Amino acid sequence: MTALRLAPVAAALVLLACPPSKPPVDAGVNMPVVMACADRADCEGGLICGDDKRCGKCTSSGQCTLKEVCQADGGVCALRAGWGNTCATNDACTAGSWCKQGLCVPRSDVSLCTQGLNSECPQGERCNKVTTVCEEDLGCSTTADCSAGETCNTGSRQCVPRCTVDTQAQVCAAGERCVGELCAQCASNVECGIGLVCDAAGRCTAGERCYTDRDCRVPLVCFLATGACLMKQPPCVSDDNCPANERCDVRAGRCVSRTCQPDRYEPNNEAMRAFTVTSGSYRDLTLCMGDVDWYGITLARGDQLGVNVDADPFSELNFSTVIKDAMGRTVAAGRLLVSYVAPTAGRYTVVISSIDPFQTYDVTYLLSRGTPCDDDVLEPNDVPTQPTMLNAQPSADGQICPQDVDWFRVQTSTGRGLTASLTNYDSGRGLLEVCVYTADGMSEVQCSDALNPVVTLPAALAAGQAFLIRVAGSTERVANAYTVSVEFP
Repeated sequence: MTALRLAPVAAALVLLACPPSKPPVDAGVNMPVVMACADRADCEGGLICGDDKRCGKCTSSGQCTLKEVCQADGGVCALRAGWGNTCATNDACTAGSWCKQGLCVPRSDVSLCTQGLNSECPQGERCNKVTTVCEEDLGCSTTADCSAGETCNTGSRQCVPRCTVDTQAQVCAAGERCVGELCAQCASNVECGIGLVCDAAGRCTAGERCYTDRDCRVPLVCFLATGACLMKQPPCVSDDNCPANERCDVRAGRCVSRTCQPDRYEPNNEAMRAFTVTSGSYRDLTLCMGDVDWYGITLARGDQLGVNVDADPFSELNFSTVIKDAMGRTVAAGRLLVSYVAPTAGRYTVVISSIDPFQTYDVTYLLSRGTPCDDDVLEPNDVPTQPTMLNAQPSADGQICPQDVDWFRVQTSTGRGLTASLTNYDSGRGLLEVCVYTADGMSEVQCSDALNPVVTLPAALAAGQAFLIRVAGSTERVANAYTVSVEFP
C-alpha cells in the first residue's frame, strides 16, 4: 500500500525535475527574457549567440556575420555600410540593375568578374561567383566564404591558398609548412621560441594578437604592425601627426611611408605595358618621381569613358590625365576628371602622371553611352597635301573631332583679296580657329580664334596667289561642327 501511494508523488517529482529543452530564462519580475540559442540565426534584434548558448549583446564584430559589424553604442550586430539583404542573385533585381553586396545597384556602379576570378576585381574586392560582381573583401569565417583552391585561415580570418605536403614548397612562404591545408609557422607552442606561443593563425607570437578589426572589442581597432587592439587614431591633417619616417596623406587622412613604393600594377610605364582595366575603381595607387601609369581599356563605338582620379585636392594642378586612341593620339585630357566618347571600337589607353615626386591616388573608370564624333564627308583632308578645293564652291560644311585638322585650298584672282570665315558653330562646345597658310602649307600668314573667326588678306597681299586654309580646334580636344566660307573682295 505504501509503495502504491508513493508512486504518483514520485512521478510528479520526476516531471517537475525535467523541464522542456531550451526554456527562456526569467531573471525575475520585469526583467528581460534571455532566449536560448544554438547559433546566430536563433537570435533576433542583432543579438549574438554567446558561449553559454544564450542570446546576448556583441562585444566585437567577430561575433557577427561577415557583412555585419558590432555597434559600440548598442552592442548589437548591424549591416556594414554598403551591404544589405535585398537580393542574393541578379534575378532578384530589375532590368539594368545588378546584385552587389545584397543590394540592387545600377550597372555603372558595378565591376564585373565574368570569369569568376578575384584577379578581375579592384584591390580590396573579391568576385561573387553567383552574381559575377566584385564585392568588398570581408575575409572569411569558414572555407565556404573562399574561392576554389582557397581555404579559410580562421585565425587570421583571411582566405589563403590551399596547400598540401607536396605543394608546400611552391605555395608557402619561407619558414612555413603545410599544416591542415594551411601554410603555417607552427602547429603547437613547442615549435616557437622561448616566450612565444603558436596562435590560432599558425603564427608564433608573443601572445594573443589581432589580425583584423573583427578580433577586437568595439570600439577598438587592430593595429597590424603590432597586432594590438587600440583606440582608432584620428585622421592626420599634417606631417606633424605622423612618425618621422611617414608623411600625412591628407586625402586619405592617414600616415603613409615617406619612401615612394611602386603599386601592384607596375611595371605599367609605357603603352606596351598598359595594365588592362574595366569599369570600376582601382585604389591605393602611387606615382613616384618621373613615374607615368598607363591603363588600357577596350571601348565599343559610342562608349563614353569617364575617368575620375581621386587624389590630394591641393595637388590637382600637378596631375595630368590623358586618353589616347589606338594610334597613340591624345583624344581627351584633363587633370583629375576626363571624359571621351569613342567614335570607333578598339583599345584605348589612359595615361596618369604627376610632376610631384610622390603622389598616391585612386582612379575610377565609368562607362556609359554617348554620341561619338564622326568625320565629315570632306575627309581625308587632314594634311596640307590633301586639301579640299573651295573655289568651285565658296563654302563647305565640316566637322572637327579631337585631334582633327581640316585643310582647304583656294586660288585668288588678280586684283582680289581673300576673306575666310567660320560660321554655324556653337562656340560653347569649344572654340575653333581659322588660319591662312602659304600654298605649300609651311608658313602661317594670319589666324583668328575669335567667337566669329575671320581672316582677311588685302588684294596687295593675296592677288593671284594660291593659299591653304586650316580649320582646327583651339585645343586638340575640341569637337565641333562648322561652315567655312571664302570671299574675294
